[in-house]
Amino acid sequence: SWTLEPQIVLHPYDVWNVTGQDVIFGCEVFAYPMASIEWRKDGLDVQLPGDDPHISVQFRGGPQRFEVTGWLQIQAVRPSDEGIYRCLARNALGQVEAPASLTVLTPDQLNSTGIPHLPSLHPGEEAESEEGEDYY
Repeated sequence: SWTLEPQIVLHPYDVWNVTGQDVIFGCEVFAYPMASIEWRKDGLDVQLPGDDPHISVQFRGGPQRFEVTGWLQIQAVRPSDEGIYRCLARNALGQVEAPASLTVLTPDQLNSTGIPHLPSLHPGEEAESEEGEDYY
């Protein structure tokens, strides 16, 4: 019987957004036996969401065989949510993680910064977020 340590096939994307908006990070993992996915913030060892009511996590099998996909949703982001979020995938053979950063701007910062100076979106990110609508 074959085994395979976790591989992250779709990494969470870096996100910037404005305070009050919702943010979703996604992470797709291939492993056998199936991996578990956990989310952490910055260097902390605390598993999200912890007892934070404005953060939630969801998981489901797929889309491919032996894959699992996890989402981390932050509702009404605030400046304190800024940081690096890590998708941590683990099975009996090992673990792997992928980081993504969240930048939170206030409306005032957005007006003074102007869109062009913000980090550019990754290609395909738009399609990714629309796909995510099914999972609410």
